[in-house]
Amino acid sequence: MYRRLTSHHNLVLLDHWRNLLESEGIPCELRNRLLGSAAGELPVNDCEPQLWVAEHNLARARQLLAHIEAAPAQPDWQCACGERLEGSFSECWSCGASAPMRDDAGPREQDDDREFVA
Repeated sequence: MYRRLTSHHNLVLLDHWRNLLESEGIPCELRNRLLGSAAGELPVNDCEPQLWVAEHNLARARQLLAHIEAAPAQPDWQCACGERLEGSFSECWSCGASAPMRDDAGPREQDDDREFVA
């Protein structure tokens, strides 16, 4: 049986959370993707996109979602090629170079690290 984990008006954000949870082995369902246009005719809270998980995964999904929401934002950075990038990018989309290591954070985590990273 699936239970509602959360809802949000931003479908892109919910889909991102779904991808992160599924990468941790928690199957998810994204419901009410297209119901937003019915808001007003139906209660607004019932029309927002919702993220659902199996009941036995609910506690772990809540824990991971809290970890995602608590993650600090990374500062913007400028690549050696001159391209300015948002902190969420670990590589330059112009030349493919990796973001420089931050002095206060130590080395950046590698893709093969099994720890959950938002």
